[in-house]
Amino acid sequence: MAQATNGNVFNLGDHPRSRLSARETADVLTGCRDLALERITVALSGMLDKVEDELFTLAEKTTDRDAQNVYLDARAKTRGKRKLIETSFRQYFVELFNKKVQGESASVAVVGGGELALVGEDELEESLAVEEMARRMRSACEGELNALGQRMGYLLERANLDEDANPVSPATVVAALKNACAQIEADFKVRLALLRQLEQHAIEDLQRVYHELNSHLVERQILPEIRPVARAQPSPQRAKPKSAPAAPAQPAPLSEADVYRVLAQVLGQAGNAAPMPAAPAPQAFVAELTKMHRDGGPLISAADEILVNVVKGIKKSPQGASLGTVDAMTIDIVAMLFDYIFDDRHIPASVKAVLGRLQIPVLKVALLDKSFFSSKSHPARRLLDRLAEAAFGVDEAYPQGGATLALVEKVVARVLDEFESDMGLFEELVGEVELFIDERSRAESQLVERTIRLIQDREREEVAQAAAEETVARHVQTRAWVPPLLRDMLVEVWVRALAKAHVAEGERSARWQALVATMDDLLWSVEPKVVADDRKRLVTMLPGMLKRVQEGLARGEMSDERRDAFLAALVDCHAAAVRAGLRGMGMIPDVPPPPLEPSAPPELARSVLPAGDLHLEEIRLRSPRGAAVRNVFTRTGVWSNLQRGTWVEFSSSGGLGSMRARLTWISPAKGVYLFTNPLSASNAVSISPDALAEQLRLGLARLIDDAPLLDRAVDSMLAKLRPRQGAA
Repeated sequence: MAQATNGNVFNLGDHPRSRLSARETADVLTGCRDLALERITVALSGMLDKVEDELFTLAEKTTDRDAQNVYLDARAKTRGKRKLIETSFRQYFVELFNKKVQGESASVAVVGGGELALVGEDELEESLAVEEMARRMRSACEGELNALGQRMGYLLERANLDEDANPVSPATVVAALKNACAQIEADFKVRLALLRQLEQHAIEDLQRVYHELNSHLVERQILPEIRPVARAQPSPQRAKPKSAPAAPAQPAPLSEADVYRVLAQVLGQAGNAAPMPAAPAPQAFVAELTKMHRDGGPLISAADEILVNVVKGIKKSPQGASLGTVDAMTIDIVAMLFDYIFDDRHIPASVKAVLGRLQIPVLKVALLDKSFFSSKSHPARRLLDRLAEAAFGVDEAYPQGGATLALVEKVVARVLDEFESDMGLFEELVGEVELFIDERSRAESQLVERTIRLIQDREREEVAQAAAEETVARHVQTRAWVPPLLRDMLVEVWVRALAKAHVAEGERSARWQALVATMDDLLWSVEPKVVADDRKRLVTMLPGMLKRVQEGLARGEMSDERRDAFLAALVDCHAAAVRAGLRGMGMIPDVPPPPLEPSAPPELARSVLPAGDLHLEEIRLRSPRGAAVRNVFTRTGVWSNLQRGTWVEFSSSGGLGSMRARLTWISPAKGVYLFTNPLSASNAVSISPDALAEQLRLGLARLIDDAPLLDRAVDSMLAKLRPRQGAA
């Protein structure tokens, strides 16, 4: 039995277990990669949820304006580029894992690694920081990581596998995180702030991942005797080197007033005034607000006609002018909130007009409870978010939007009639709106199921067509010369016959094989017959071959008139082949191949596939035949790797007119996107990723930020206030 040497490290060369085959090793390594990727990706999503709030906490606590801007920028980038960060992390993790499996260098500091380059102070500081992050992660996960490193060394047949050469080492994870954060195109301080917050959660998550990987390998009998024990240290008491700073303390949970305080602080700095401690708003002023929204005073009437920010007028009124600093700032913040709502392109104008009637009730809520801005679970905030969510897909394309508008009007009317100070009313109304959204989603799921079946049928046809075209082209290209008449028939009629056989029975079916064999016989039959045996064979095979040819022409839907003309011309081709064989190859006319047409750029192809009451618009990027699209981003300059739930607005150039729809399904076969709208029971869009990338590049489509309304509004307010703050 193998003996442990030091710290539970085994001599892999003496291990009695027989070596795995190359295929077995590859399968185990792939399993480890996929398991680690799945677990870390899920963990990353949770990390980003927490980091967003923690960055706000740091911004609220700091008194340094530059640091505050860094934290707020990092928070905004995390929210706006979240999908890109997650997608890029998966891509870089797989890339770095594969490089280390192959024994290549994969630097933490530079994407791809392997080359030396001059770097600036910022890049050097960032590189040193991420290397230190990897070191702290190694130290925290030492026990599980040592056992995992030995097992990886065994699989890779590298007995002395360096820690950073481990394909799933902290260095790999940190490098993938760094490269993913680099995609957000922000200042290095912003990226570094985001990385440092992610580190706090990554350590705990990595410990679980390494434990699962060790268990996974033990189940496959990869060094099961090794236990996750930390390496022995030279001194009895282990202590961190003095040069290694302790990991930053985890931020305290976000308090209810943090967001309001940050807004008030930034607003106060912009106006050279310090925010005062919050105090209850004057009851007389709140009562006057209640009277205004109950009685429908002149400001409310004005808002019904056009989008007027009545909150600004309230601040200028005698009652508003007498308020304290905190309440005055609250009015400013609410006014900015409705400025954002009125400017938001995502909300239809008809819905904005109704939401505008909530200005005074929302102002009352903010004056009574400052946590309205900070607490995402605040019932009044949730109601605004849910109303905006319900109206998200409303546009002129769908008359069914009337039901949504009626719901919004009903909810707003109840707030105006019933709200005094009890927030329970908002909780009740949130339930009504969520029930409406759920019912609409169930109706949408039925449309998705029907459309998926139609798309899958289309995909089978497309796969069959591509297989038929490739088969005919390959067999024709092996021939020295093919009469143009025969070539034209094969690329049209025979392709159609093969495609139908592929859809009905598959590529390995007897029907498919018979059509391919007949095509080969047909191509051979028109070649010069120099040898007497070939001429005899031709005469013998013609009756049976011509019968099979006629069956193929019928299956390829060639008309009777064209079929008779083709068969007559085929007789002449056979006669010419015999004469050419008797007299020499020179008797065959030297017909040059058709000139190559200049390469045309890909173009968007649209078609509508009616299926009863279902109206499916299909959008593809039509490329010249034989021109494969291998990299959508390289060709279009636009990344279109979307996740389910993403909203896109398609322009009016399409068959359905301008419309908004969300990604509800991605085809596992060809990656085709299905977009539907919860307001439509019959309209959908099927679009390939490269076609969507082309539309985004041309401005025919745009991605819509579907974050909650209040989240978007707060980010927008901070973005507007920070430049004013810097200029103050």
